[in-house]
Amino acid sequence: MINLSCIKNIHLIGIGGIGMSGIAKILVLKGYKISGSDMSSTIITKQLMALGINITFYHHENNISNTNLVVFSNAINNNNPEILAAKKLNIPIISRIRMLSLLMKNYYNIIISGTHGKTTTTALIYNILKDNNLQPTVINGGLTTSSKIYSYLGNSKYFITESDESSKSFINLNPTVSVITNIDNDHLRIYGNLDCLKQTFINFLNKVPTSSYIVLCLDSLPIREIYFSIKKNIITYGFNKQADFYITNYRQNKIYTSFIIKQKNGIDINISAIIPGYHNALNITAAIIVALKEKIKISKIIKTISEFSGVKRRFSVLGEYNINYMNKKIKKITLIDDYGHHPTELRATINTIRIGWPNRRIIMIFQPHRFTRTYDLYNSFIRVLSSIDITLILTIYSAGEKPIKNFSSKLLCSSLNQYNKTRSVLILNINKLISVLMLIIKNNDIIITQGAGTISNIATYISKYMIINQIN
Repeated sequence: MINLSCIKNIHLIGIGGIGMSGIAKILVLKGYKISGSDMSSTIITKQLMALGINITFYHHENNISNTNLVVFSNAINNNNPEILAAKKLNIPIISRIRMLSLLMKNYYNIIISGTHGKTTTTALIYNILKDNNLQPTVINGGLTTSSKIYSYLGNSKYFITESDESSKSFINLNPTVSVITNIDNDHLRIYGNLDCLKQTFINFLNKVPTSSYIVLCLDSLPIREIYFSIKKNIITYGFNKQADFYITNYRQNKIYTSFIIKQKNGIDINISAIIPGYHNALNITAAIIVALKEKIKISKIIKTISEFSGVKRRFSVLGEYNINYMNKKIKKITLIDDYGHHPTELRATINTIRIGWPNRRIIMIFQPHRFTRTYDLYNSFIRVLSSIDITLILTIYSAGEKPIKNFSSKLLCSSLNQYNKTRSVLILNINKLISVLMLIIKNNDIIITQGAGTISNIATYISKYMIINQIN
């Protein structure tokens, strides 16, 4: 049993990841001496170093000298030299999720889980509680656009976090309140099949105290299938008319949206927001339910939602440009950057564009994320990508995985060009991306950079290129 009150020095392997960095920030603010290691310097590691955290950008056994506890991220394997050294020295070693569980001990824990929408829902709940002086602590998987916060040490009973189901370890967390946004067919190589994934969620939800509550999205079929296996107080939401909080009258013009939430008590809630998409209407509604249960006035909830500008890389509109390329004037180009990397997420992004920007051509620059995900959901990717006007496909971002034999982006591109004659272009050399893009772009096109790997760097590069070549 690890008692944090008896520990002074903690070392985090893989400290630069968004989840690990959030934990590191909370730990150092609580007074622990923190060190860490990673493979490269980033904006996040620079922010941590500014807090006094010593970070080395290589993995070596000397990095854990004077350490009382070692924490590792999911990306770290058992052969890591710091893991091996800690074992040799009998230094306790725990996972990121175990460290998070220790941090959350004795708090009122609001945990947001689900395949899609966790980060935005977490940010919404945090912002609503913060704006109403409830001073919550938060660790989130994305940077809030307005406040630039993904981790914050508050001064109250509330601890808000998202829980990633990509490994079964999220079952180690102890929710006071649980929000499940949806359950989808992802990470099935970890669970074996969808039924095992659903059972893990059932086990997790049944850890919620009987005196508390669970918030579930009724639009998700797997959630409807596990509903009666959960022996707790459940509140439902969705576009499903049977939901306790039923969403209707959705309207959208570019990023501006409005909709009505109908409650069982007959009182309607009218919402205006600047985060578009049916999926974000769901995220907003989940956050509203939690806020209402925590006794925040609806007028104050609505105010925060109306001002909430989203999370970085969750349908981030980077700008609209008029440019000059080789004496060719191209006007009203909209650039959007999005983190979605699952077919369901891609479909939500595409639908959001089609509704909010009708009759505009979409050019998607897509970086597939993980060999296993792309392989296992191959047909789903083909179907959703075929609805794009033009797709520029980059090489698969491995996320540390080994390649699958005879499987690559080239195959994905070939299949797309055969399926409904969709126009797809394979980009093997990233240095040629701009020249290819400029050859096919037209007035009023929407360009979207899509994926969870390094493609955000490409979005930044394209944005800078557009600014340099901008005309009035």
